Amino acid sequence: MRLFFFLAFLFSFSGFSQELPPVINYSPITYDAGNQNWMISQADNKNMYIANGTGLLEFNGAAWNLYPIPNNTIVRSVKAVGKKIFTGAYMEVGYWEKNKYGTLDYTSLLDKFPEAVKDGEQFWHIESSEDIVIFQSFEKLYLYNLGTNKITNVKTIASSAITNLFKVEENIYYQQEGQGVFLIKNGKPELLIPAEVINDLEFIHLSIKDKQLQIICKSGDFYTWNGTELEVFNQELTQIINGFSIFYALDLADNSFVLGTVENGVYHVNSKGEILENFNQTNGLLNNTVLSLFEDVDNNLWAGLDNGIGVINLNSAFEIFQDKNGKIGSVYTSVKEKEYLYLGTNQGLYYKKDGEKAYTLIPGTNGQVWSLQKIDDILFCGHNMGTFIIKDGIAQKIADRSGTWKVIKLEHHPGFYLQGHYNGLSVLKRNGEEIEAYPMLKDFPHSSKSIVSNKNGDIWIGNEHKGVFKIRLDDSLTNISTTKNYPFKDVSGITSSIFKFNDTLYYATKSDFFQYLPSSNKFSSKNELSEITANFKRISGTVVNDASEKIWGFTENSIFNVDLSQLSSGYNLTPIYLPKEVRNITIGHENITALGNSKYIIGVSDGYLIYNQMEIVDLKHQIKINKITSATVENNAILVPLNEESVFAYKSNNININYSVAEYEKFISPEYSYRLIGLNSKWSNWSKVPIASFKNLSFGDYEFQVKGKIGTNTTETLSYLFRISRPWYLSWIAIACYVLLFLSILLLIHRTNLRHHGKINEEKEKELKMKNLEAEQKIIKLQNEQLGKDMTSKNKELAASTMSLIKKNEFLNNIKDQLKESESSKVKSVIKTIDKDINEEYNWNLFKDAFNNADKEFFKKIKSKHPDLTSNDLKLCAYLRLNLSSKEIAPLLNISVKSVEIKRYRLRKKMLLPREVNLTEYILAI
Repeated sequence: MRLFFFLAFLFSFSGFSQELPPVINYSPITYDAGNQNWMISQADNKNMYIANGTGLLEFNGAAWNLYPIPNNTIVRSVKAVGKKIFTGAYMEVGYWEKNKYGTLDYTSLLDKFPEAVKDGEQFWHIESSEDIVIFQSFEKLYLYNLGTNKITNVKTIASSAITNLFKVEENIYYQQEGQGVFLIKNGKPELLIPAEVINDLEFIHLSIKDKQLQIICKSGDFYTWNGTELEVFNQELTQIINGFSIFYALDLADNSFVLGTVENGVYHVNSKGEILENFNQTNGLLNNTVLSLFEDVDNNLWAGLDNGIGVINLNSAFEIFQDKNGKIGSVYTSVKEKEYLYLGTNQGLYYKKDGEKAYTLIPGTNGQVWSLQKIDDILFCGHNMGTFIIKDGIAQKIADRSGTWKVIKLEHHPGFYLQGHYNGLSVLKRNGEEIEAYPMLKDFPHSSKSIVSNKNGDIWIGNEHKGVFKIRLDDSLTNISTTKNYPFKDVSGITSSIFKFNDTLYYATKSDFFQYLPSSNKFSSKNELSEITANFKRISGTVVNDASEKIWGFTENSIFNVDLSQLSSGYNLTPIYLPKEVRNITIGHENITALGNSKYIIGVSDGYLIYNQMEIVDLKHQIKINKITSATVENNAILVPLNEESVFAYKSNNININYSVAEYEKFISPEYSYRLIGLNSKWSNWSKVPIASFKNLSFGDYEFQVKGKIGTNTTETLSYLFRISRPWYLSWIAIACYVLLFLSILLLIHRTNLRHHGKINEEKEKELKMKNLEAEQKIIKLQNEQLGKDMTSKNKELAASTMSLIKKNEFLNNIKDQLKESESSKVKSVIKTIDKDINEEYNWNLFKDAFNNADKEFFKKIKSKHPDLTSNDLKLCAYLRLNLSSKEIAPLLNISVKSVEIKRYRLRKKMLLPREVNLTEYILAI
């Protein structure tokens, strides 16, 4: 019967989802190395080192680096001791150390061995005790003294394989096939457990418990050594894992231990020998075959797998129930009632009893479950199909409505409850064990997702589109007696909620909290809740009141709770880092439920999380710079020393700085902020990207500062100083050359000035000789000026007379145009007289004489150039010589402006002028 019980336990344990600590998986594609990981260790800087099938893997929390060993074989073992990382491989053993660039350099220890290693020898295990590092192969044990830098052999029995090496406290044990278990003292082996006692058992793990040596075997058997014989203990655990081969075992800091199996992943066992969790390929790990286990300084369990690496956050405040197969769905609500845990999901209402592993769907509840409320001694279920009462895993439908969001207690009417539906409200009445459903309340067709009832009879309803309603019911509770609406203009109410906290009514939207002020009967956004949540980017207006003087809200990267301050009249806000992508629940349906004992259940899209507020561990984190590179535009990046101030050539002014915080929690992603003093003193926005890049920095001194943030905790600021050299053309030598060049130019200018002054003296002598000539020239100039004045005067007279003639002809033309309207013969006679006056040759002769007097040679010159010009052409040339426009020429010739343009065109043709030559400018230039 006992065996049957344990086999049934094992089946339930592996066949259904469990509430497990978070697990992070790193596939070979992620770390870009071999599948198998044989041993794991951690250095003082919290970097992780893994013996991988293709080399030594290094992980700093942000980036993976692979270091193949010189002979490019599988690394079987690794151990961090101080600043050295020891590795063992096929016919190779040595250690790695960080160089000034932050990368690892390898030093082989083969030349220090007292004799050459055996052909094909592999080093499977490394341990350290005090200042001695122990290397184990199947053939021998080697002791490396860190102080003397020498290696010695342990005198083991030849031709017998050493199957394993153990460190218990500071003592070193090993098992030799067919020889027994030995303890090393002063570098020499002492037989502890004879071979005839062990028989064919292969020991996987040794530990001291209750002052006795406890042994875990590969077969899954558990023994204690009393000094004379092996005594079986924990036979029940042996029966549970019967048939599984244990490859690795490890004691944990909390006095529990873990077993790594070949077939079924990792078993976590408490100090009593009871299995706490089983992590395998079904519920978390990438692979069922565990090759190595390691607990880091933050109590995370690392599992080196046959295909990948797993990190189990055993110390996390969260446990995960993951519904990988979609049998439950998204959890919208939950409640703990007696020995039952109920989950309301998008697929129905599920429950399980304490001690059970699987959830059961309650018949008749298929569909979306919106709420579960324990009121008085009744558990109400708000469902897409109406309202149910739940008792002992059975659902009874009490109200057939078009969807029930929520049920609350009417504070001013004992024994009555109010339901909020998709399209209104209705009342429930309790009669002993029976519940009676009243009809829907009239004249209120609004969705009522969140409701608050006051003892004074006021009922508050939050609506996504219309804000808040305050209603009162009449005495019969079948009608609404008064209704008042409080709209919120320019405020989105989608995902909003209304709730009471600290005897105060609030309406919450995604962007703000509004407090109801009874004195003014208004809602105000100026309140303490708005102030303390101002720096949080909330993703929803949903606020959960868990009935324990505490409310919960939801942001991008966390959930937070607000409770009353114990020492003041204000509020305390506590954020809990939990990114939105982990929750991944439909916006507006965020939920959290108190389970008791500081535990909460948080519904997510594929199951739920269990949050234990008592399990929060405030870890101290440090940020470190891992790698710095500089590059020119053309060349590849080169590594830069980390621990010294660097000076970069001006061309190598593209700087990349990699940094990280060694944090290995699934739900905690470090964020980083940096600044470069000398470029910009403002800190960058928080980002998860662990690299800062600066392009084309100008010359000068810089200080790079970076800090990390884990949840709400910020690390100390880390600084790195560097300098960009001046370009060659701004170097001090170049500047000195510029100064010398400038002085040379000044000297050259001085000498040039001296020569210039000499020439000036010579020129002065010439000037004296030229003065007489200049005097004569002045006389000639004065005569010419007088002639010019005369010419100008005549031109003015000519222009004035021409303009007078133009105005006269225009005037006569206007009169002629007006007279043309009359048919009188006398008028026609007058028009002929006007035409005669306009065409009178006398006017032209008078103009011609004046023009010849002002510009004597013009007609001769133009006739010589163009002999074919007629008198009419010469007239047009004369008018153009005066720079008259076509409009001004028309009245002089008593023709239209268009006729003038035709004449100009014909004149151009006679003169054979190209198109690009302007006619007027050509005539003026003659």
